[in-house]
Amino acid sequence: MTASKDPTFHIQDVPQLFSKYWLWILLSTVVSTALSIAATQYVPKKYKAHFVLTIYSKYFQSPLIGDFVPGLSESTEMKSQREALIRQVLTPEFLDALGKKYNIYGSGKPNGFLSRLTAWGQALGLLDSTNPDSILSEERESLRNRIEIYSLNNTTFNVGFIYSDPDITLKVTRDIYAEIIQSLLDVRARIIGNIRNAIQSRLGSLSPPVVSAPPIAAAPPTESQSIEDELAEVRNELRSLTSQYTEEHPLVMQLRDRERILVNRLGNSSKSASDRAPHRERSVTMSGSGEAGRDMYSDLTKKLNYLDIAIDSDQRHQSDYFAMLETPLYPAAPLWPKKGLLALWGFALGFFGSLFAVALKEYFERSTLHADAVAHQLGIPLLGHLPVFPSKVSDE
Repeated sequence: MTASKDPTFHIQDVPQLFSKYWLWILLSTVVSTALSIAATQYVPKKYKAHFVLTIYSKYFQSPLIGDFVPGLSESTEMKSQREALIRQVLTPEFLDALGKKYNIYGSGKPNGFLSRLTAWGQALGLLDSTNPDSILSEERESLRNRIEIYSLNNTTFNVGFIYSDPDITLKVTRDIYAEIIQSLLDVRARIIGNIRNAIQSRLGSLSPPVVSAPPIAAAPPTESQSIEDELAEVRNELRSLTSQYTEEHPLVMQLRDRERILVNRLGNSSKSASDRAPHRERSVTMSGSGEAGRDMYSDLTKKLNYLDIAIDSDQRHQSDYFAMLETPLYPAAPLWPKKGLLALWGFALGFFGSLFAVALKEYFERSTLHADAVAHQLGIPLLGHLPVFPSKVSDE
């Protein structure tokens, strides 16, 4: 009596499976690969358009305003600041504008099967009614997730957009680029404008440079009329200055002192030279204070002119701060699905799936008692197989 075939299955039996079921394995693999390639025509496609943007360091610094805007070094902080300036463009208002302009939001697509199915489920009470604000928030988040921003280095960033329509993908990518550039220019202009307004406010609290007051000279006792004329001029200047400035303004205080001096000199025209010495010292002090005010006013005026030059330069040379290393191009091929990748998946599924199926078939055939196996195991001849009759025989 011969030994029966081992019902278990071992890895050494794989070559035997190939030789026995090679046609079935080949057909399964070819059909699975073909179906996977054909599925690429029906799987929802995703297209991507992108651009590469560089933000130069000069965007953060200008030699004309270096006293106000500190310099920034190329570091992780600079990288984070650039990325934050790009991401701040993705406001809810901008996302909503894109969603409505290109009909990206799901709520903007009427008579959709999914929306009708959802409405039907809500009508039957199977689904809870959704808050419109919640739907809008989910659509914004979905649109934001389609926008990819990642850094290539500290100054260069890759910005892309993914969508199912290649035309809309390219248009949205261009809109994003235009919005980013406009936002960066607005931020820089706002920073310089705020500094300019602060300087103008400071200059408003100071007096413009005026011709220095005539020196307080001692007049002879016989020249009382000239002292009165000078006193009248001083009081006219005081009326003009007090209409614009307070009594604590340096020029107003200077003229008040001068007025008191002239009044005293007018009443005491016969005063000695020793009595006039303190007045000369006070005049020297007032002249020094006026000189400091004029220096501050002149310095702030120069800085204001520098800022005006910087603003005018920014408007004329905006492209000096940015560079587009790669422009958005029309997506010629979908990002997903990839025919090659799906074909590989189909091949693997067909090959290993068919191999697994024939291995199961072989295992169950070995572990089941058949007439041929019993006859072989007992060493007796097989006389034949019993015929299978149908349960019902026709009368014909």
